[in-house]
Amino acid sequence: MTQRQKQVESLLQRAVASALQRGLADPRLQGVLVSVTRVDVSPDLRNAKTFVSITPEKYESRAIHGLKDATMHIQQQVKKNVALRSVPHLRFEIDHDLKKQAAILEAIDQGMKRTEASSASTEQPNPEAAEHSDNAPDTDPTTPQEN
Repeated sequence: MTQRQKQVESLLQRAVASALQRGLADPRLQGVLVSVTRVDVSPDLRNAKTFVSITPEKYESRAIHGLKDATMHIQQQVKKNVALRSVPHLRFEIDHDLKKQAAILEAIDQGMKRTEASSASTEQPNPEAAEHSDNAPDTDPTTPQEN
């Protein structure tokens, strides 16, 4: 990936997020939060896959259809706000990688909690051992003690 591609991706991510933040009139996008997670630009800078996360998840399908129908409007807004000779054609897709990462992090968190719980239950202190160690004198039994 070239430095130019990275710059265009970053510029497009901010511009698309800004256009979405201003809001769209499509009723399918009302009541949902759309976040632009990343943009992948083709090497010729003509196409850009725009990955989005949609919350709440149950409205993903209708929201992505709304975004796809509003692509030309969003592209016009981006074109007004960026200094590019030609703006890549935007294509919206749901970012499934983000969900996979969240699921992995949740599984790791659950595993850590189980490990902590099992180690806490197996490391119960022995009250008799603690009692003997606290009251025992710090002397060697082979040496005579003074009275």
